[in-house]
Amino acid sequence: MERVAAEGVAIGLQRLVVLGGAGALWQAARADYILQCAGCHRVDGRGSTPHGIPDFRNSVGAFTHLPAGREYLIRVPGAAYSQLNNAELANVLNWLLHTFSPAQLPAGFRPYTESEVAAARPRRYDDVVPVRHGLARELGALGFALSDYSYGSARKP
Repeated sequence: MERVAAEGVAIGLQRLVVLGGAGALWQAARADYILQCAGCHRVDGRGSTPHGIPDFRNSVGAFTHLPAGREYLIRVPGAAYSQLNNAELANVLNWLLHTFSPAQLPAGFRPYTESEVAAARPRRYDDVVPVRHGLARELGALGFALSDYSYGSARKP
């Protein structure tokens, strides 16, 4: 386990050296997003609602207002099963939240960490649809509106 963590740190440091300077982690996160996420969520984060791929824009940050919502973003299939290591996934989550949904982040937003991702990621969802709908209800009660999520809409409570 320590070896894997050390390799993750080494990869992160290599990226900093290769990309150089301030903003290097953000540049790496954007590149990882394009390679691992944009195929479904598109480069601009708009997703494909008719195909069940939610729009990140002005919405995804709302999840971070709930502990279960923070965990949801780690455990959804696209994130949990991605080829990114835990540090890279934390970096991508932080980047996409600040890029596509900064106004929805809570005051004092706490960035995702490698250890937070490592703790939640192994507990992947068997069925993400009811989890998403439950979080949408909770967030709706707090005044947040999430982007449309048509996947599994026939099972919507």
